[in-house]
Amino acid sequence: MGAPGPAAAATTADAGMVTAELAVALPTLLLAGALSLAGLQVAAAQLRCLDAAGVAARLAARGEVAADVDSAATAAGPAEARVTVARNGDVVSAAVVAPVHLLGLGGLLPTFRVAASAAEPVEPGEPGS
Repeated sequence: MGAPGPAAAATTADAGMVTAELAVALPTLLLAGALSLAGLQVAAAQLRCLDAAGVAARLAARGEVAADVDSAATAAGPAEARVTVARNGDVVSAAVVAPVHLLGLGGLLPTFRVAASAAEPVEPGEPGS
């Protein structure tokens, strides 16, 4: 067999280039993936807060017992959610606030706070209307 041609020499010279590019690109891709997951986690918690606030406002407007309103809203909301229900005239409003620990790493990454509120008119015939 003869000596390797110019094409073979070019192939061996470029062999380490792919490894170096991967070493630079892989951490960037992992960071982008982690940020995407964190964003989805915050968005999901925001939607759960919004659902919990709507549930609490509807139940309170119907005249349900405060303990039932709190338990239903807590079940609909994210973990560690705080529910506040207030009545102002013929309108019942509910606010839900919850911390979001990103990627389950409570102490390593910052904690975000999400909140949502909802209001419903008091249904006719309910006590206090």
